[in-house]
Amino acid sequence: MARHASFVAALLLALALATSIGSHGAVLFADAFIKVASVLPNSYKEGDRLPVAANALTSLSHIMKMGFYTMPWCQLAARPDKAKIRRSLNIGQILAGDQIEPSLYEISMRQNRTCQRLCDPVAMTADMSKLLQRRVEEHYRGNLMLDGLPVYEQLVPTKRNIFTRSVATGFPVGTPAKYSHDGKTGYVHNHLAFVISVHDHASTLAETEADDTYRVVGFRVSALSVDHRKHPCDEKFNRVEAWNHPLQADAKEIEWTYSVEFEDSDVEWGSRLDILTKASPTEARVHWMSIVNSLCVVILLSVVIAVVLIRVLRRDFERYNTDPESLDEDREETGWKLVHGDVFRSPENPEMLAIYIGTGMQLVLMIAITLVVACFGLLSPANRGALLSTLLFVFVLLGCYNGYTTARYAKFFKVKSWRIIFLAAFLIPGQFFMGYILLNFVHWGYNASTATPFVTILTLFALWTCVSLPLVLLGGALGYRQDTFEVPCKVKLIARAVPPQPWYLQNPWAILLPGILPFGAAFVEALFILTSMWQGRIYYMFGFLGLVFIIMIITCAEATILMTYFQLVNHDYRWWWRAFLSSGSYGILLFLYSIVYYVTALSIRSWWSSVLYFGYMFLVSYFFFILTGTIGFVSALMFVKKIYGSIKVE
Repeated sequence: MARHASFVAALLLALALATSIGSHGAVLFADAFIKVASVLPNSYKEGDRLPVAANALTSLSHIMKMGFYTMPWCQLAARPDKAKIRRSLNIGQILAGDQIEPSLYEISMRQNRTCQRLCDPVAMTADMSKLLQRRVEEHYRGNLMLDGLPVYEQLVPTKRNIFTRSVATGFPVGTPAKYSHDGKTGYVHNHLAFVISVHDHASTLAETEADDTYRVVGFRVSALSVDHRKHPCDEKFNRVEAWNHPLQADAKEIEWTYSVEFEDSDVEWGSRLDILTKASPTEARVHWMSIVNSLCVVILLSVVIAVVLIRVLRRDFERYNTDPESLDEDREETGWKLVHGDVFRSPENPEMLAIYIGTGMQLVLMIAITLVVACFGLLSPANRGALLSTLLFVFVLLGCYNGYTTARYAKFFKVKSWRIIFLAAFLIPGQFFMGYILLNFVHWGYNASTATPFVTILTLFALWTCVSLPLVLLGGALGYRQDTFEVPCKVKLIARAVPPQPWYLQNPWAILLPGILPFGAAFVEALFILTSMWQGRIYYMFGFLGLVFIIMIITCAEATILMTYFQLVNHDYRWWWRAFLSSGSYGILLFLYSIVYYVTALSIRSWWSSVLYFGYMFLVSYFFFILTGTIGFVSALMFVKKIYGSIKVE
């Protein structure tokens, strides 16, 4: 009871520290929670102005996002400065590189436009033309938002790739040269044909409401290249005919235009993002087949443990717990009981192991809490940056549990010291922070919108030092006050010699082989996540992800338990780090697969984009190395304590 009270006090202190960052911290914290928890619909009457916002340019071949108005198209007369833009964004949007600004597109509810000039024709200088052609060849896509709904392009269905959906967010800024008629000069998409789907909301309003109201439930675009010298932008403009006369990207003058068409839709507001987020029937079948295959792996491992391991252990228990006087005097102890005096001997470098376990438990709880919140629908894709913001703040607030776990294991390993608690607060988070800073220099060098501003970096540093650090220290104080873990066997003064081990219990096989099982169980879901990260898809299948996460935990635990048992049977009591590394090899295999994914699925070819890709994938793989390693270690520790607590030792 006292332990639970301590954690409640720690969480209350966490909230107090979080709100003490600014004078209006409590208001900001409450406002952030409301924004994460709900996205309210907007209703419009006929003729009402629909706000169209511009977001950063994205590319599949270049990781760095660019500002929307870095393109040489129509510019705003008065643009808000970057500081004002960033103040309107949450921290998740800033870290993701979003840069939402107003646009020149004028759209009114249910008022169609055949062709409308965005601005006067733009005279292209040599530098502007060169930049435009480079953006076209780099496959950049423009991104617009209407009522919080991202614009999307309808794609031609294909059977070659089961992970390709029928829509893609954004619109291509042009057609590269290799797809043009002459193969030398690309085309620029200077006309956007918008199709806006609206849902009649009048039936849900009070009868006294006189005018019909509508909600935006779809925002589709077709990007066209049009030579307006041959097809003037007027009421007689015909998109089908204009398609036959594209405009080359090296044109001396470009006229930017757009058209608007409204259509009625039966899709309700709450389901308007399904076309972007909901899995297609093919994808859903792939998910379920993957989960069924993973469950087969779990059942197979469970059968091995239940039928083989438990039967063997039961036989061992009967033999080891037999009265020694009834045994032959010449009979010697064999099997895993022989190392009972060394199995709980402190591992090599126990400080680092305690730090890894503390941080790993923090990561496991962070993922679990975020998945629960997401499965309840509180992290809608319409609320951009909500997922990343939630992960960040949950991680910071769980610093208390990191310090608590690290302190308990440090005390268990007999290396109790406040230096370890400080290292738990700074070492691994510092590694991720410094890695992110180094990669951020690349974004700064290209003036990309994904370049995290210095103020945001200071904010992250303040969260780390002013919130996370005190919570880790508080957790360490609570952990050091707890009793040391009890073990069923005493440690002998002199360590036994470890006999030669079979090949499958030697490095690197003993480390890599157990990681294959959890990696195989979560492989398909990892592929979908990689596709979301690097190919611009919106991932919102948290139900599938939650099931796969549970399966991954079970497979990590069972594979590590099996490897630990084989190791102890062969009289090797050095299982501490082996249990962590065996399960943590999931991260190693994930990084190796990212290399295969880079070669086979991505079109990234520029040097610095490749550096960013492998840099971020290394951080992600290191994240899963710590997370899965902790799961395996805790499972192995529970197993070892259980079996040695079930036998009689002198």
